[in-house]
Amino acid sequence: MNTPISDFLEKYTTSGALRLHMPGHNGANPHDITEIEGADSLYETDRTKSIIGESEKNAAELFGADRTCYSCGGSTLAIQTALALLKAQGCKTIAASRYSHKSLIAAASLLHMNIKWLYPEEYLCADVDYSEEALEGADAVFMTNIDYLGGSSRIPNTKLPIVCDNAHGAYLRFVDKEKFGKNYLHPSEFGIPVISAESAHKTLPVLTGGAYLHFYKGADFTRAKELMSAFGSSSPSYLMLESLDKFNEFITKRPDVVNNACESVEYLKNKLMDYDIPIKQTDPLRVVVKAYEYGYNGFNFADKLRQNGVECEYSDRNHTVLLFSAASTHRDAQRALTAMTLIPKKKPIPLAKYPTLTPKVALPAYDAMFMPQKRVPLAKAIGFVCGGIFTPCPPCVPPVMPGEIISDDAAEVLRLYNVKEVSVITKVR
Repeated sequence: MNTPISDFLEKYTTSGALRLHMPGHNGANPHDITEIEGADSLYETDRTKSIIGESEKNAAELFGADRTCYSCGGSTLAIQTALALLKAQGCKTIAASRYSHKSLIAAASLLHMNIKWLYPEEYLCADVDYSEEALEGADAVFMTNIDYLGGSSRIPNTKLPIVCDNAHGAYLRFVDKEKFGKNYLHPSEFGIPVISAESAHKTLPVLTGGAYLHFYKGADFTRAKELMSAFGSSSPSYLMLESLDKFNEFITKRPDVVNNACESVEYLKNKLMDYDIPIKQTDPLRVVVKAYEYGYNGFNFADKLRQNGVECEYSDRNHTVLLFSAASTHRDAQRALTAMTLIPKKKPIPLAKYPTLTPKVALPAYDAMFMPQKRVPLAKAIGFVCGGIFTPCPPCVPPVMPGEIISDDAAEVLRLYNVKEVSVITKVR
């Protein structure tokens, strides 16, 4: 498969041209350019003579999409664009799991959209009820395909437009489902119209910020580039674009690389069970250690791993998450196994309870975010209306939303998130 973006950058680098254009490093990073003649523009809608358009067409073919748009702002920019498309189609209220990424609430607030929260049974779980009754009053659905603890979501059975946050699951397109389980599908396999936001950089060998916005089964993409430009930088990174472009060739030449990585992680999971290290059932490239059953909270277990030369993706009071990628090898799995088996097992500790919150709403989020606010210690915020979005990254899932009253339970969850201060609205209590 050809690499039109990479080819152009290499040709320009070797041309010896005097660079009297942005960026200001003047070629010190030779493939980092701006929209010079022939380089194309990420938001250009005429794709007839376009290196980015040609590369996006290659990606769409690989991912089985009707249309693929590159994002240089991660899945966040892809989600902003998807919601803007829904807004342009008349969507006013979107139904979503309570444990959705903060980019959803931020984008919905900027677009003056309401969110109807769907409440899962477990903390951080993406799987919620998408029944007709649950979706009553919604104009669209926002689903999370894989949650931070590796759980999967059911596919909504609805005629409503669907946006899928598949930030952690771009690699699923290339997984042998017969070999590694059928519980984790890529949106291309849903068999329904869907707009999918996917972070290439999370599980594929792409630079941080490189992502996709895929359109499947007739989902409308006619204004995608135009609306993406309303949120994205007018100077997108050509280094990110090149890495997305190069992945097309990479996966074409090495079609088994994702399955090889899945096989290495499966080996690790089996060995951990042999060593009596408790893990959750997760997607093929994730290992979630139930640290509390091994005698640690998740933070302490992550510290032990760090001391043994392994940096994890995420930890909380109960779990430690290791996220592998298409670039992961059997040696990586073996190193992770060694690091974990060096941690002595202790007496199990109680599971920390993260309450499932259903806070009272005082104001719409799109109003609350932009009202006068003050920063206060968490203990003094109880009873006030939350004004901002507060959550560590990861998991980037706000336990209390702008416009909601901060209750005792909400404050406890924020404390468990290690949030020490919040912004509250000064004129509403």
